[in-house]
Amino acid sequence: MVVIVATDQHLGYIRSNSREFSDFLDILSKRTDDVTDLVLLGDFIDMWRRDVSGLFLEYNDILQKVLALKTKMNVYCVAGNHDYHLLNLTSDSNSFSKEYPLQFLPNLDLPKDNPKYLFRHGWEFDPAQHPAIMEILCYNLSDEEGKIRSDIWDVLTRNIKNDVVGEVKEILDRLEGRDKYLSFILSPPNERLASSNLGLVEHLACTSAKKQGQILIFGHTHRPFVNADNNVVNAGSWVGDALIPNTYVELDGNEIHLMQYNNGKSTEITAREKCP
Repeated sequence: MVVIVATDQHLGYIRSNSREFSDFLDILSKRTDDVTDLVLLGDFIDMWRRDVSGLFLEYNDILQKVLALKTKMNVYCVAGNHDYHLLNLTSDSNSFSKEYPLQFLPNLDLPKDNPKYLFRHGWEFDPAQHPAIMEILCYNLSDEEGKIRSDIWDVLTRNIKNDVVGEVKEILDRLEGRDKYLSFILSPPNERLASSNLGLVEHLACTSAKKQGQILIFGHTHRPFVNADNNVVNAGSWVGDALIPNTYVELDGNEIHLMQYNNGKSTEITAREKCP
């Protein structure tokens, strides 16, 4: 099988390269002779920065292209920190609603019975992230920033379950309170994860890939690379403020190809690194 992995499109973010990603999907739709699986590895929709209802209307064309690909290949969607709430979109068998056309997963292993590829968005390796906080920030019902987001935060934090209050408080205390934490966590990864923070995330990702023969593919940091041992891969992102934008990974069972899309063409790039 050939698996295509693309992550961190951040549809709705002002620097999202959504047009390029839409064109990439058009080209991918023609690769029915070799591509068997597409994995969208999180932060597909940026629910932290935009009105969550408007996003799905604005990017309906891209959503339709993804749905059309489901008739040609397996399509898997893993939730990231910016679209974490999509994990709650599970159909209720007791309701009259139809099943959602896209199902979002917390993680993915392929093949499922004897996995070689482990797909994780990457927030799991970032100490600044926490599911309760990620969920809160997805409840963004306005394109305005500032007071509205803070008011939503204040309302929802009253409803955080007691068993995670201590963990959330520890994160906020470490970053000197809510306002500084919000400013920190909403900044682009190239700023927030600069220097030591980036090294820590990549180190934790690399140390999680322990079982021989398994390959970890993640995103989140917007920094594409393949480690020297060929068992850890970052698929990069589709945002304009990334150092190397519009990247994806192609897995063919034997090789790992880190690719960059530009002006209708994909070329393989070299980004080999030792794990920190």
